[in-house]
Amino acid sequence: MPKEIKIKVPTPNEVVPEEFKSHMLNAYKEFLLAMRSLIDESIKKIEEMEAKEKKEIKKIEVS
Repeated sequence: MPKEIKIKVPTPNEVVPEEFKSHMLNAYKEFLLAMRSLIDESIKKIEEMEAKEKKEIKKIEVS
């Protein structure tokens, strides 16, 4: 009769310390904040270009 062998594989929550999880969560948040600052700056530059284009448009009357 075959014998049964059971192997318990730990879940990540059982292996990874809480301090590591906390650091990774903070690092992920900082990464997202850094990406947001890049996006905000790009939006700002686009809006400045749009405002500049509006100022440069002049109505020319032809008679």
